[in-house]
Amino acid sequence: MRLTIRSRALATALTVVAALAPASPALASSLAASPAAASPAAASAGFSAGDAGLRVMPLGDSITFGKGDPSENGYRAALRAWLDPPVEFVGSQVNGATAHEGHPGWRIAQLTERIDGWMAGSRPDVVLLDIGTNDLLHHDHIDQAPDRLAELIDHIVAANPEVRILLAELLVVDRGHEADFAWYNSTLPVVAALYPDNVTLVDMARVPVANTVDHVHPNELGYRQMAYQWYEALRGVLPQGRDLSPVTSPF
Repeated sequence: MRLTIRSRALATALTVVAALAPASPALASSLAASPAAASPAAASAGFSAGDAGLRVMPLGDSITFGKGDPSENGYRAALRAWLDPPVEFVGSQVNGATAHEGHPGWRIAQLTERIDGWMAGSRPDVVLLDIGTNDLLHHDHIDQAPDRLAELIDHIVAANPEVRILLAELLVVDRGHEADFAWYNSTLPVVAALYPDNVTLVDMARVPVANTVDHVHPNELGYRQMAYQWYEALRGVLPQGRDLSPVTSPF
């Protein structure tokens, strides 16, 4: 049972968030402004992976898998095409154009059960983490979801203390789920602040639900927008020597 000082700090912070959010968008904005949680420049400190053989693990659920895209590439193909020099996408699964750890229907705790083996087998330098959608859609103890996320990140960082984790603020699902998604996203800066040397937030809530095929999974444009958000974040955290050129915004 994880009852560390960091857990208690997280619980205290989330108590404040729970009392005020989602009714208070100002709180989420103020948390997201925290330099430790949201600044790619600050998060890049200490990242020492070399240019050659940089390994990127897309990690998450069916959105990482690419559901909604007939080719099942999701955001991965566009992102890989933009990354020059190329990186190696890693994971135990391959569909579409790249390897990954996108598991349809999975929740945070299911990733935690398997992450140690995946980290050992794939040895990623960067993890693109987009998870929590199924926890929220299935009302799986939503108030505990941020702490479950912190436990998952604990495992990732323990496996590689220098890993860069790009943590997605979720695309907000509608049809009555808006408040839960807004609340969860508002807690992510609190989680990210626990790992100032490893975690950078990435705003996937910017992708509108209108750009999905089913109010959950992005369509072609939505996935391209996700790829763009990952790419812009990677420009801030990849090692020096990777001068990634700007790409045209799909927004």
